[in-house]
Amino acid sequence: MDGEPIGTLAAPGVAQATRDAIGTVLERLMFRELFEFRTMQTDPNFANYLWQPDTGKVVLLDFGATVQFDAGFVADYARITRAVIDDDRAAVGRHAVAIGYAAPGDSPELVEATIDLIMLVCEPLRHRGRYDFAASDLPSRSRALGFDLGFRQGLLRVPPPQTMFLHRKLVGSFLTLAHIGARVDARALVLPLLARLGARGAARGRG
Repeated sequence: MDGEPIGTLAAPGVAQATRDAIGTVLERLMFRELFEFRTMQTDPNFANYLWQPDTGKVVLLDFGATVQFDAGFVADYARITRAVIDDDRAAVGRHAVAIGYAAPGDSPELVEATIDLIMLVCEPLRHRGRYDFAASDLPSRSRALGFDLGFRQGLLRVPPPQTMFLHRKLVGSFLTLAHIGARVDARALVLPLLARLGARGAARGRG
């Protein structure tokens, strides 16, 4: 496949519009992998992406770390994503239990801590308009809160195994967009996919 290393977008002189456009392609692809294809390449390091200056397309390489998600798992993730965007903490808590971030019978303190962390790490989805990944200190804030809640207070469960590779993709994608200096409206990209899955009605219906 022809293309330039994705890291070249971080070079001085690359137009912000180009960075934003390729960042949007990368973010849309990630959401489609989860919510549409249910198949995700989960090794998002810089060497596994090329971009094509002439076409504006992104080339995804190396499918050795590919994971498939079942329909139920994707539906639960669509519901919790919709609840995060709606700022519906009660629904986030319910769907966190369905996914396995919390469990039935957990203390209210643990559930609230889980909700707090989910709402924080989903900041790009809650943001209206373009999110500036390079200017964000979200990774350090997330680490600090996770350490405080999980290790100091013992208020977090170990994430369920089926989420591990997904988390690697989410974190790696964030860092890639930060590295190339992209500003992306993640909320606008994911909402149409959630609508197709009926996440809004599902989130309310399970209340």
